[in-house]
Order: sequence, then C-alpha cells, then structure tokens
Amino acid sequence: MSTPLQYAGPKPMISAHGVTFDLNKEDKFAYLSIVAELIKALDHEYLDGKRYTYITSGKPLDSDQILSTIRSIDPNLDQEIKDRQSLVEKEIDEEIERAHSNRILCEEEREVLTKNIELMRQYRIHRSINKTIYYSGIASLANIIKMGHIDHITAPMFPKFHHVFHSIQGALSKLHPPVDSDIDIFEEDAHLSVRLAIRINH
Repeated sequence: MSTPLQYAGPKPMISAHGVTFDLNKEDKFAYLSIVAELIKALDHEYLDGKRYTYITSGKPLDSDQILSTIRSIDPNLDQEIKDRQSLVEKEIDEEIERAHSNRILCEEEREVLTKNIELMRQYRIHRSINKTIYYSGIASLANIIKMGHIDHITAPMFPKFHHVFHSIQGALSKLHPPVDSDIDIFEEDAHLSVRLAIRINH
C-alpha cells in the first residue's frame, strides 16, 4: 500500500473568518524520523550487562525509510491508517453539514466556513495519517523496551528527542502491567543529554 507520508504543518484553526494555525501543535511528521531511528537502534537481541550505542546518519530518514521501518514492526499499520483516514473524512463531512445548518452565521459566513473546511481537508488528513504512524511507532518502541528489558535510553538534549521520550513514557504507562519511567536532563562532557530511565521488574 502506498501511503502519502509528508509534512503537513501545525494544527489549523478554521473559522468563518479564515484559517489560522496553532504553532504549539506541531505536525507529528516532525518527529517521525527520530521514532524510526529509535526503532532501528533498539529492535535487536540484548545481552545482559552490554551497553549498546547507535550512531545516527546525521540526517533525517526519508518518508519511505520511515514507513518501511515502522511498518516492519507493526503489520497492522496500513489498516490503522485506512481506518483513521475514513474517520477524519467522516468528521470533516459532519463539520461541513454543521456549517451549512449554522443559523448563528449569515449566509456569506456559512459559505466561507464551508469553503475553509473543504480547503483544509487534505491538510488535515495528512496530519492525521502522520499522527497515526507516529503513535504506532511509539507503541512499538514501548513494547521493544519492555520485551528487551531496556533500562535506559540516552540521546542528545534536543527538543524533538525530549518530545519523543515523553510520548514513549506515556505509552509505557499504558502497557499491561504499566511500566514506570523517568525523564531527566543532565550534562556530560559539556553536552546536555536527555535520558529515559525505565523501571522494569526483571
């Protein structure tokens, strides 16, 4: 299945007066390369007491590499994407119906709102696909960490790594039974690093 994986942008705020963007709600596409790199780094056999280091290529993975990496560990990914796309399409259609029947707005405002919702349809679908792929990768990472009895992951202290670690922490807490973890930032050799420490009962 070919999936249109591409950057969309921040969350759109659609009204009868135009479209603005919530810059605090970044498109999950921005974090997908890190998620895929972490899967590549962590998805292997582990020997007790051995410390593993993974050196990234230094440049983001392309869309095909990201998709194939996450798909290789989540065989249901394509169906999850399809289901999410259908759901978002339905939500958008319902929003358009509500805009048509909105009696608070005048006819011209209803028309503008309807056009703005339609205008942002593909943008919102792409955002939702990116979000689905992101959380699929995050759920896979939580399972890899649990199954591999990984006790910590350390990365350079970049905001994107911190964001991804925070998502993994949330996914670990939702496992059955839940897995506790902490995130801390520390300095080592004059460089800031972020560490996800996992408390797994071996």
